[in-house]
Amino acid sequence: MSLEFLCPDRALAANGSTPVARSPIDTLLRDAGARFEIREGWSVATRFTDPASEEAACRRTVGIGDRSWLGKLELQAPASTLAELLAAACGGLALELGKAAAADAAWWCPLSAERVLVLCKPGAARALRERLERAVTGRETAGVVDVSTGFAAFAVVGPRARDVLARLTALDLRPARAPVGAFRPGSVARTAAMVLRERPDSFLVLCGSAYAHYAWTVLWDAAQPLEGTLVGAIALERVEAAGELEAADA
Repeated sequence: MSLEFLCPDRALAANGSTPVARSPIDTLLRDAGARFEIREGWSVATRFTDPASEEAACRRTVGIGDRSWLGKLELQAPASTLAELLAAACGGLALELGKAAAADAAWWCPLSAERVLVLCKPGAARALRERLERAVTGRETAGVVDVSTGFAAFAVVGPRARDVLARLTALDLRPARAPVGAFRPGSVARTAAMVLRERPDSFLVLCGSAYAHYAWTVLWDAAQPLEGTLVGAIALERVEAAGELEAADA
């Protein structure tokens, strides 16, 4: 069975227009006043107010933003084969459960000994997927699935980021137990989710698209008492480009 219908970059034009992929919380973002741009086939919420103010909020307290437009690929293979595929595709990349590895402008997140979730910018997803597809060619027990539309992804960024998540999950996200690169599958707001610590001050929360509306709502509810702010892609990109924030973790 072909799974090409799951790949946003393989959408076919019809009646002179090409379908645009949208976040599973697109309606919530619009109701909150988000402004959108089309990027790499996705409708992306780039701002809610002034990006500079949103960036300042990320530095002062915490910003909550949608990043469901990230490319998400799942590489599946028996453990021994998976190690060979990673070595061939990523120059000897070795993974350990609980720890994601940054390579080739992507996060490689081990879900199990036989499954790896790869997160990347949407513009890089196609080339990366095709490279992995070439690597699995001829291996009947291995495969690559584009799950970009299957998962929602939310950024929690700023000195109070861990405080927000502490209200929703029992996962231990203290720096000593979850340093940068820590990847923790678990329960967030009683929903199956995954948490990636991208930087000392920045977390990415992933959940199934079917639960996105609920997960976003409770995440935003948890952030508001901490002076949280909704932020768009522009502010998130500026914070990422500027490097580490002054984290309040201990």
